[in-house]
Amino acid sequence: MQIKSLVLYGKNNEVRQLDFKLGQVNIITGMSKTGKSVIGDIIEYCFGRNSCNIAEGVVRDTVAWYGLHLCHGDKYLFIARENPSRGHSSTNTCLYSLNMSSVPTDLKLLSPIDNESLVNVLTRELGISENQFIPASNQTRNPLSANIKHTMYYLLQNQDEIASQKFIFHRQSEPFQPQAIKDTILYFLGIINENAMTLESERTRLKRETTLLQKSIRENELLRGNGLNRATQLIEEARNVGLLSSTTIIDYTDFDSLRSVLLDIQNWEPTDVEIAGLDRLSALQTELEKVQADIDRISIEIRNSEEYLGQVKGYNTEILHQKNRLASIGLFDALDFNENHCPFCSRPTDASINITHDIKNSIEQLSESLSSVTTERPNIRKHIDGLIDARENFKEARNRLMSEIEAFYNANNDALSMKDLNSRRSKVLGRISLWLESVVIETIGQSDLDRLAELEYQINEIDKALSQEDVLERKESCNSIISAWINVWAKELNLEHSEFPYRFDMNKLTIIVDRDRPVPLEQLGSGANWLGSHLITLFAFHKYFISYKRPVPGFLFLDQPSQVYFPPETRHENVDSSEIREIYRFIFDKVNDLNGGLQVIIVDHADIDEEYFQDAVLEKWWDGTKLIPQSWIQ
Repeated sequence: MQIKSLVLYGKNNEVRQLDFKLGQVNIITGMSKTGKSVIGDIIEYCFGRNSCNIAEGVVRDTVAWYGLHLCHGDKYLFIARENPSRGHSSTNTCLYSLNMSSVPTDLKLLSPIDNESLVNVLTRELGISENQFIPASNQTRNPLSANIKHTMYYLLQNQDEIASQKFIFHRQSEPFQPQAIKDTILYFLGIINENAMTLESERTRLKRETTLLQKSIRENELLRGNGLNRATQLIEEARNVGLLSSTTIIDYTDFDSLRSVLLDIQNWEPTDVEIAGLDRLSALQTELEKVQADIDRISIEIRNSEEYLGQVKGYNTEILHQKNRLASIGLFDALDFNENHCPFCSRPTDASINITHDIKNSIEQLSESLSSVTTERPNIRKHIDGLIDARENFKEARNRLMSEIEAFYNANNDALSMKDLNSRRSKVLGRISLWLESVVIETIGQSDLDRLAELEYQINEIDKALSQEDVLERKESCNSIISAWINVWAKELNLEHSEFPYRFDMNKLTIIVDRDRPVPLEQLGSGANWLGSHLITLFAFHKYFISYKRPVPGFLFLDQPSQVYFPPETRHENVDSSEIREIYRFIFDKVNDLNGGLQVIIVDHADIDEEYFQDAVLEKWWDGTKLIPQSWIQ
């Protein structure tokens, strides 16, 4: 996938189009502040970056939509993203078309889509298969799936990145990005199996089937072991109730033999037992229950009456005692109840005494109570005696009924014994039936064992394909190939210490020079070495992507590679030197070696007076020409 055109749709309805050559070096040379660096930001934004890094200014003020016309094999794609409104860093409004061979002048011809869906479309069109990097179990970060946005690490080098001494890849200096590079680089280099997710899913399915089959086999084996004990117990119970002859010979060590015997016992059917006069027995038992209830009721009534009689007797004794005390002093005989006499001494008084009448009433009530209690006691005693006689009659009736029932049982003893035996046999048969139903043991055939062996073999093969050891081996092999190219090209650019081996460290994501000790990129010194290290690393990765047909877009954007060779105050004059020529010659040679597989887009101050360089120049922005036409600004 390479860029055929970059298109800006102005708010004034005009269109600014930059056309690029596929599979070649494309150069835009010009002075500062002409919009060269914005091109990289536009490319990344159109490829789905969440935030728009295009600086506030002329571009953001004049452009309505940013578009890229892409070529992927024999297929053309057009994608566009809306310019965020002032004060916003992004927008979710996108457009796309998968079969547009030319740049559209009317964006209404494109299909609307949100940014996430656009990323999915580009990921799928690029050929990035379903993938997922699962971190080790001792790590807390979430699994990560590589998509089109992760390819930007290898496609863009901004002005502040291309000669960095600390970082190689685009956005490597941002938080969390180095880990994302490490997680996804394994997929883009093909270190992780291309079908890793499919294999993971297949392994999960096979393991589930294996677990179920192993569980079934273990359960059968366990049931055969534990089943012997329970089956033996049930057979002995069947012997005790006569369901199995005591002379029957059984192999207690063979589960199938025990189960066969129990199946035969289960076929037993009870014989009918006739018990004469069951209706009469039922009537006698019902009458007995009624008589016993009457006895219980009368016993309660007798107890209550006797308690009442005891209370009456106590009351009578107390009243009589009080009367005797009063009589001992002759109170009843001496009292005078005339109103003008003292009730105690009977002497005349000058005035009437009010309590005389009350004392008279109290003494009369006392006398009446004594008479009433004395009269009531014989009646209570008579009632209790009647209850006792009735209870005795019911007891006689109960004894008679119990005798009749006992006689009935004696007469039907054999039949009842047989009925009881049948009941016991039915209980044993119920336990046997429950065991036979719950212990369903399937025959473990050779086919089950063969299937288990086949599943284990398939899982083992997938484990090999996904094994960490295998991943490490492929990682070392891949790193060795890339490092070999890096080492050769370091000598070609005559980088510092190039007499020693240069290599790429995939764990630290940097260049290492193996001298007497490992020397990382940041300790090499000089911007030329940092720039050279970036170039040889990026071209080595792209050569690997192309050689092994990995799903990474085939373009590389470089912003100001010549900046390390001229002072910061250089602004307007064209930049040219032998060192810059050497860098550009290296870039052109590597692009030519890849036979159209890589497109390089460079924006720079450099304007080398060489035919190969001038043929690659698309536009020169020295005479007032800029990314945004002057008419748009006016």
